[in-house]
Amino acid sequence: METNRIQALFDKYKDNYRLSCKPATANQLQGFRKNCMDYGVPADIMDELVAYFKFNNNFFGYFECDNILIFEWCEQGCLWLGQRDLWTFRCLLEKHKYAIGDASEDSFGEDYEFDTIEEMLQAFLSGDKI
Repeated sequence: METNRIQALFDKYKDNYRLSCKPATANQLQGFRKNCMDYGVPADIMDELVAYFKFNNNFFGYFECDNILIFEWCEQGCLWLGQRDLWTFRCLLEKHKYAIGDASEDSFGEDYEFDTIEEMLQAFLSGDKI
């Protein structure tokens, strides 16, 4: 993930969504890594999320990366990354996808599942998937 592309995406939509970026601290990232290892999150997914959290430590003002609530649905196969209004952002561990869904659905279908965090954010922020 290239943080300059995420920054450009956030800059493009910051007025619509009041977006700002606050990097995670080294201690927060260490806590996130520990939680990932404790919950058995695959290393490649952990690394992708660490790269994102190094740039921005939340999804729409929701959890910071060291918040254990991210792992609340881990036993069901996903990480709860954040929420915006009725839209829920998850990482689907078995599929290795980033998804937009709601409280009852991991995703609204394959059209709402993305290979990267950047693709998921682009779809949401642009309004293509809402």
